[in-house]
Amino acid sequence: MCGRYTLKNVEDLSERFQVRQVPLELASTYNIAPSQELPVIVEAEDGERDVRLMQWGLIPRWQRVGHAGGVAPINARAESVAEKPMFRELIRRRRCLIPASGFYEWRQLQERKQPYYIEVKDQPLFAFAGLYDEVEQGGCAPVASFAVITTRANALLAPIHDRMPVIVRPEDEWLWLSKDVTDVGALAPVMAPLDPDVFVAFPVTTAVNNVRHDGPELIRPRPAVLPLAS
Repeated sequence: MCGRYTLKNVEDLSERFQVRQVPLELASTYNIAPSQELPVIVEAEDGERDVRLMQWGLIPRWQRVGHAGGVAPINARAESVAEKPMFRELIRRRRCLIPASGFYEWRQLQERKQPYYIEVKDQPLFAFAGLYDEVEQGGCAPVASFAVITTRANALLAPIHDRMPVIVRPEDEWLWLSKDVTDVGALAPVMAPLDPDVFVAFPVTTAVNNVRHDGPELIRPRPAVLPLAS
């Protein structure tokens, strides 16, 4: 799964993703969690790319906005996204890129879980594959929300967790965003896990477990208790 990530180098978002305008209030953050409002890249009606702020946790159209205890999945499985009623139209028509600098996963070690931080080599900014929707009900302003698509973990990350976020290669980002592409079969290669040698993974402080903690100290490497190969 993907339940926490980071976003640094926000000043480079516009150039990296070729978007025309970035919200001024964006700042680097090291402990992004569900329910927060976050930058998401979509294709606008004119074919240009826009950055929009959306809530992490997809609100279904059939759910009343603000309904306590409602469904708001943060992830969607690549293997079933084309069949699930909540996602099957979104995968065809409402795909997005979610900018990130790295993400966290937790590895079970006997009686505790050890957080690991995972980066993509030579990519200070990359993008998760995502789905989004905008729900307008009861005369309220539309609420935009998104979910991160996940896939099976590759050989490097499998000892930490059996799932990982889908990361879109830069050369595939245009395909993922294009509203002209509605064939899920054409998108399947984009949702495959990237090769293990693309990533770096290392243990970090358990302070990341608390969403109130934020700062570069969260992603400083810590000594490994067990190697990933064990």
